[in-house]
Amino acid sequence: MENINNQSSKLDKLLWILALLLLAAGVFANYYFSEFAWSLRFAGWIILICILIGIIAVTAQGKKFWVFAKNARMELLKVVWPKRDEVVKITMVIAGLVLVTSIIMWGIDSVLLWAVSWLMGKLV
Repeated sequence: MENINNQSSKLDKLLWILALLLLAAGVFANYYFSEFAWSLRFAGWIILICILIGIIAVTAQGKKFWVFAKNARMELLKVVWPKRDEVVKITMVIAGLVLVTSIIMWGIDSVLLWAVSWLMGKLV
């Protein structure tokens, strides 16, 4: 069993090194072929990213990430999203509270400005 894990670990390391080398080659190619149209280079990046995802997906970490992503999607499907009318009502309450708070803050600022002006002897 340990021999299988050791081979798997070595294969994972080899695949990660291959992925990093391919990424470095892609960066180099992007700069080397900078005179080519950006659309061709962009298409090359899309192909390279698909290859990298395929390589990384067969590693142990890639498989763990895939299981995590599937579980996260299942949890996201369990979320109960609010209805439109609830969202509108909550938005109106928040907008009203922001308006009231801003008026209160403006009033406090005006009183403090008046008090400082009075203390400085510059009351107009």
